[in-house]
Amino acid sequence: MTALLGTRPSTRGDARGRVQDEEHRSPILAAGSTRARAFDLLRQETVERSRLRRLQPLLETIAHRFGSALTSAIRQPAHVEVTSFEQRTWEEHSSGLPDPTFVSSAVLLPLEGRVVIHLPVDLVFTLIDFYLGGDALAEPERNQLTEIERALIGGVIDLVWNEIPPPLTSIIALTVGMVQNSSSPLLVQVGRPGVMCLVVELHVSVGDREPVTVSIAMPFTVLLPVLEHIERQQSSEGLDARIDRRQARQRILAVPLELKVAYPPITMTPGELLSLRVGDVVRIDQEQSDGPSELELVVQDVKFGTGALVENGSKLACTVITKKERIDD
Repeated sequence: MTALLGTRPSTRGDARGRVQDEEHRSPILAAGSTRARAFDLLRQETVERSRLRRLQPLLETIAHRFGSALTSAIRQPAHVEVTSFEQRTWEEHSSGLPDPTFVSSAVLLPLEGRVVIHLPVDLVFTLIDFYLGGDALAEPERNQLTEIERALIGGVIDLVWNEIPPPLTSIIALTVGMVQNSSSPLLVQVGRPGVMCLVVELHVSVGDREPVTVSIAMPFTVLLPVLEHIERQQSSEGLDARIDRRQARQRILAVPLELKVAYPPITMTPGELLSLRVGDVVRIDQEQSDGPSELELVVQDVKFGTGALVENGSKLACTVITKKERIDD
């Protein structure tokens, strides 16, 4: 494919030289030479940032449960918050981690690929000291854990793994498979080579100590199914909400209301009221007009409009003269 950038070579040996000369002469290649690299056909495309924002509430819930698990294990206040997340291959992420260190990985069944949690060794020493009832004031001057220390921190990290599936229960049912702890990220295989991961960085503060950066790497084989379930759920909720609003409107319009046809109120003095006797006639049309007397149409003690008495065959009825205008739909 490189030969396509230069002139067609006459021989295989001349082709290599001509391509190299062409690269040196071409200003486009020279200007972009620092960005040019071989294209990996197995590399996955990144996910749009707008789609990843849908994961923000889920990631914050996981961080909160992460902190609760640490607090319960070490009996010290631990605060965990999401600081950033970005997409990179596992090789790019693992190459930037210290070695030796502490990494814990597990499969979230039934999904494929391993989710990896990285804890710096300094944080591990602090957690172990608190876990054993110490004050974590003195830390070993080394960067590698012993077998006993790895076993102790393994018990703490197991509590953290148990807190990851519950926030996902309403989206997708997951269980934590076998947990593997290692001292080197190079020994962890999250999936096939070149797999893209969502790397979530967390700030973990224990007690009054300065926050330490912890990372969770989630391969796309785990991320995409979860993201698709979230999007499907949100779209169905939006549809259900529209349906619910339409059904609620229909139900409201079908509620029976009491409509009263009433004459306008009249006024009487206390003396007139006390002087009323059975058989007396009280005039209700105080002001005579050329047209029919208007009657008030009242719904729930609220004036809805006006009407007039009419004859509908052999029955007395009311015709609507005015109606209160609708303010909204």
